[in-house]
Amino acid sequence: MPDYKAYRSEIDKYLDEPLFEYVWKVADMFMPDYDGEERCPSRAPVIFANRYIESRLTDEEKYARYLEMYPNDNLESAKEYYAERTELDTSFKETFFSKKEVIKTLKAFHIDLNKFWYLLLFVHDLVMDVCADAPGYGLSEIDKINQMANKILEATEIKTIKNGRESDTIRDEYMLSILKASIRHFIRSYNEIVNTSKGKELKARLEELGITDKISSLVPIKFEEKVTLDKSHKTRLFAAMFQYFLRDKEADHELTIDFTRKDSVDKLLLISRLAYIVGFEGEEYYERHISNKKGKLVANRRLSNLLSRYRNEPLPPMTGRIYSDWF
Repeated sequence: MPDYKAYRSEIDKYLDEPLFEYVWKVADMFMPDYDGEERCPSRAPVIFANRYIESRLTDEEKYARYLEMYPNDNLESAKEYYAERTELDTSFKETFFSKKEVIKTLKAFHIDLNKFWYLLLFVHDLVMDVCADAPGYGLSEIDKINQMANKILEATEIKTIKNGRESDTIRDEYMLSILKASIRHFIRSYNEIVNTSKGKELKARLEELGITDKISSLVPIKFEEKVTLDKSHKTRLFAAMFQYFLRDKEADHELTIDFTRKDSVDKLLLISRLAYIVGFEGEEYYERHISNKKGKLVANRRLSNLLSRYRNEPLPPMTGRIYSDWF
C-alpha cells in the first residue's frame, strides 16, 4: 500500500488504487460525499488508507509522519492527535486467511482475496467507529446548537408549533432522515469553514451558512461523549454493507465441486461467518448447521433471524468519531 500522505480531501490519490476497488464500492454507497447537490466519491477510503499505513508504524514513525503532513504543528500536537484515536484493528487477519470454508466461498464468487481483505478491514473499522465508539454531538461553545442537534438526531418524531399551537407531527422516517441529514450537513459545513477560513472570509462564509455574530466563540465541532450501541447494531450494519457488496456476485459452480458439508455459497452464511471472524458474534455464527432444541441439526439462521427482528428499524446513523469528522 503506497503512502501518499494524503489529506482526506485528496481523493484522487487513491481512486485508482487497485487494492481499494472493493473499498470504494462500499464507501461510495454508505458514506458518499457531496459537492452541493452533486454526489462525489467518498473520502472514507482516504481516511482508511492513512489509518492502515499508521497501523504499521511505530509511535515515533507516526509522529514523524504527522509532522511531515502538518509542519506547523508540534510533537505534542502529534501525540495528542493519536491519543484521541483508536488504532486500526488487524488482529483477525490470520483467522480470516485460515478459514478454508470462507476462502473457498470467496473464490467461488471470483472475489480477489487481497482486495476483500482490505474491504473487511475497512468495514470492521467503520462499523466500530460508528457503533462501538459512537459520539454524542458536542459543540463545545455553541450549547444551543448542541442541544438542537442532539434532539433532532435522536428524535423518532418531531412536533411543529405555529402561533403557540401544535400544527403538525412528523413521524415519517424519510422526512426525519432528511432533517437529520441537514443537521449533519450543517456540522460538516461549519467545521470546514472554521478550519479553513479567517477574517472577513470567515464571517462571510458563516453568514452564508446562517451563522451571525450571535456566536461568540467559533471553534470546530468536537465529538466528546461516547455511547456504545448494542452489538446487534454492529452486526446489522456490517451485514448491510456486505449484502450490498455481494448483491451482484454469482457463484461459479464449477468451483464448488470439491465443497464439503461445511462449505456453502450462501451469501448470508458467508456474512455470518465474517461477523464471527471479526469478533462481532460468537462461534455459533460460523457453523453451517446448528442443533435445535430437539438436538436435530438444522440450517444456521442466526444472522437471518437477527436481521428479521430489526427489519423495520433504520440502520445506525453513519456518525462516528473518526470517519465523520467531515460527514
